[in-house]
Amino acid sequence: MINILLLTIVSLTFVSLVLIVFFKLKKYSKNQNVLAVISKFEKFSSFLIIIILSYLVVDMGLFRLLGHGYPSNRDQEKIQRLPTPYDFFSGKPNARDHNSDGYRGKDFKKAGQEQLSIAFFGGSTGYNGNPPIISLVGQNLNSQNINTVIYNFSSVSSNHNQHLNRLLKFSNYKFDLVIFYGGFNETFQTLFSDPRPGYPFNFWTVGELHPLKFVLLKYFPFIAEIDKQTGKISGINKIRNEVKLGSDEWLNKLLNNYIDTHLKTKKLTEEFIEPNLCNKSTFMGIYQPISLPKITNELLEKLKPNLKEKIVNKTKEKIKRHDFIVDLSDLYEENMFTDSVHVNEEAKNIMALEITKVIKEKLSKACVTK
Repeated sequence: MINILLLTIVSLTFVSLVLIVFFKLKKYSKNQNVLAVISKFEKFSSFLIIIILSYLVVDMGLFRLLGHGYPSNRDQEKIQRLPTPYDFFSGKPNARDHNSDGYRGKDFKKAGQEQLSIAFFGGSTGYNGNPPIISLVGQNLNSQNINTVIYNFSSVSSNHNQHLNRLLKFSNYKFDLVIFYGGFNETFQTLFSDPRPGYPFNFWTVGELHPLKFVLLKYFPFIAEIDKQTGKISGINKIRNEVKLGSDEWLNKLLNNYIDTHLKTKKLTEEFIEPNLCNKSTFMGIYQPISLPKITNELLEKLKPNLKEKIVNKTKEKIKRHDFIVDLSDLYEENMFTDSVHVNEEAKNIMALEITKVIKEKLSKACVTK
């Protein structure tokens, strides 16, 4: 908003200076032709200023209040999705309840000799909660006399491609178990943001969009509404066409990326990550619950019928081939969802209990303590 205000102030200042010059010429000039041009310019300038100010009030004020344009959330943009190296964005360090690395909770410390060390990576469903799901898991394990330290590397809107880089970024810590919790950001989020498989949330706006277009789409709802319908101002429509959004080809690439990212992370975990309590580090993926009835989007309605169901069904088919990815997508009742993927606190407790159970089963087979 500050950029728009500065631009407006500069424009009005420029027009005012021009008017002053013309007023001076009008005062001292005796040429009738010059005086006629100056008079016309005075009227034109006045109308122009009124039009500009009226447009700014209606577009940036009224239209924004009515919910038009692209949604803008300062909390998410400045605190929950701060640009960072390696993984594109994460939480802002030392903001709200973030630690010095930008993740929820206290500063990370290396686990003690007799502690089970768990690294948890998710999007907003891993970030949200009072406390988050993985913190509840840690409480469950500790209450069962399994001394556990939790590292919650979740951040709003992040996907598993970012999590893979994030794991490498924090590989100086020892992790006995690495968990990827997600599925929504890796599939459905691409319908609403950058459609290219594996690309971070809205990468095209931050990394590729011209700065002037970015300002226009962010602060002018009328222009944003045109782009939402056509995708031609931002150029996102061209990207959607290139990837054949909604096609079987696009979906196969999307799910192949989802599985390949898990496979790469499994290899990294087992061959590079150093365990703390166990003889070997273990990787586990969790496919999260998603509410299909609550997924509503104009773009989605224009694509192939039953695409939502197809995405989920094909994801489940892919998961069945890999025993290290656990399908917990049917764990919640529909009334537990607050939107397409976020849930109430009761549901988080249910998920935490189930993840605790799965962890104990996994580690009883894969983790022989030192």
